[in-house]
Amino acid sequence: MTAAFDFETVVDRRNSNSMKWTVPAGLLPAGVSADDILPMWVADMDFRVAPAIIDALQGQVDHGIFGYANGADPAYVAAVTGWQARRFGWQVAADWVMPVASVVAALKLTIQTMTRPGDSVLIQTPVYHHFHADPVINGRTVVQAPLTLDGDRYRFDPVAFEQAIRPETRLFILSHPHNPTGNVWSESDLRAMGEICLRHGVFVISDEIHADFVLGDGLKHIPFAALDPRFAANSVTCTSASKTFNLAGLQCGTMIISDPLVRREIRRTLDRNTTTSPSQMGMVATAAAYTGGEEWADAMLAYVRGNQAFFADAVNSRCAGVRVLPMDSLYLAWVDCRGTGLSVTDLDAALFRAGLWLDRGPKFGSDAHGFVRVNLGCPRSVVEEAVRRLEKAFPKG
Repeated sequence: MTAAFDFETVVDRRNSNSMKWTVPAGLLPAGVSADDILPMWVADMDFRVAPAIIDALQGQVDHGIFGYANGADPAYVAAVTGWQARRFGWQVAADWVMPVASVVAALKLTIQTMTRPGDSVLIQTPVYHHFHADPVINGRTVVQAPLTLDGDRYRFDPVAFEQAIRPETRLFILSHPHNPTGNVWSESDLRAMGEICLRHGVFVISDEIHADFVLGDGLKHIPFAALDPRFAANSVTCTSASKTFNLAGLQCGTMIISDPLVRREIRRTLDRNTTTSPSQMGMVATAAAYTGGEEWADAMLAYVRGNQAFFADAVNSRCAGVRVLPMDSLYLAWVDCRGTGLSVTDLDAALFRAGLWLDRGPKFGSDAHGFVRVNLGCPRSVVEEAVRRLEKAFPKG
């Protein structure tokens, strides 16, 4: 329990049509039962949402009519701009806000609008798998500017970043904060990325869905577009309440686009697709989260910070060949398992036999073989059980 909010109660999500808790056929090795698996993979928290959100949704249900939404709900727009101003000091004009179904939908819309088939898209690996897949599924190619693992930390190399850009590179997808490494980009890093992209005519998607999860002491999230009007004009910012408040199933994301011409062209793409608009319930939940859920969010962040510290300390002291890297953000852990000496396939099998379903490193890029990502957005008792299972798989001594 943190303040007035309960993060300790384990909510049974099996048989609820939860993607996280539904083990697909063929995933597990022979002899391992789905009933014995603890899923800690996809970034979907296991906490009940803030009371303000439940109250707002209940009000919609009690109203009893679920008709067409009339575009962006003014309460939603005001809540989004207010959150950006309070949390990050970014003054966002109301007409910059465009609701979409999700940040993934926003990525696809921007790829379709700002590039053409055959163009290339720049990403910084290891990185969220949609950054790899969405350009390709839309007929574009991917070029990589890998982050450098320097001891326990990943770092940005501006020289390597600029050298990765090709003549046909039209777009850079920035993970900010970076998923899965937990990097919180400094102002100097962001300015370097922005200047290089301007110099080469590369448009920027800044995926800031994890912006609220900056956990490191003395660190803060700096919206990319807030740094320079030129960066704002050369970018779209994608965000959502879905990570902070665990609302992914309600289908509501936000694009913040300052340039009216870019906004118009992305809206045209949105109109052509017809299936990427948000739900009214999603906008209601987002408005409630940003206006009535701030105390809950702060309490949840404190709880997650504790989970991060406990998990890293326990695994690093009790498990052999497994190392939890320091995380400055996210409710996820990035774990180096290369010390086990296991191949990707054997590592998967060992984890499944221990009863753990984690995100495989190769999902984030070829430079992430031997790593796994662990979701710590859950009660502490679940984290403790995960440590016990990891220790069973990789005992020390």
